[in-house]
Amino acid sequence: MKYLLDTQIVIWSLEDHANLKPTTRNILENPQNSLFVSPVSLMEISIKLKLGKLPQFKVGIEEVTRHLLNNAFELLPLELGQIFAYQTIPLYDDHRDPFDRMLLAVALHEQLPVISSDEKFERYQPHISVLIN
Repeated sequence: MKYLLDTQIVIWSLEDHANLKPTTRNILENPQNSLFVSPVSLMEISIKLKLGKLPQFKVGIEEVTRHLLNNAFELLPLELGQIFAYQTIPLYDDHRDPFDRMLLAVALHEQLPVISSDEKFERYQPHISVLIN
């Protein structure tokens, strides 16, 4: 099966974090699954690194990206269709995070289920398949 990973899931997978639930771990560890990371997540991680919000990471975004690619994660290209799909994502007053919303647009355009730790993603279920960690 193919999955798009939310940025938090990408970060936790890099850390082998205890917050990853067994169901999510099974998906991440199953070699038959294709795990996709959007450049949107790489940009968000890059910003977090620059702001010092990921002190546990002692490397830059280039090394993070290399690690992901060397560990069977696939990098999706950023496409205009994903950006256009952003307009169809419902806008909720309490969920305006632009990175989350862009990842939802990527999932919609690519027709990929998204794995997230953010329970607010569940609201988008009529449009996008969401698995909550």
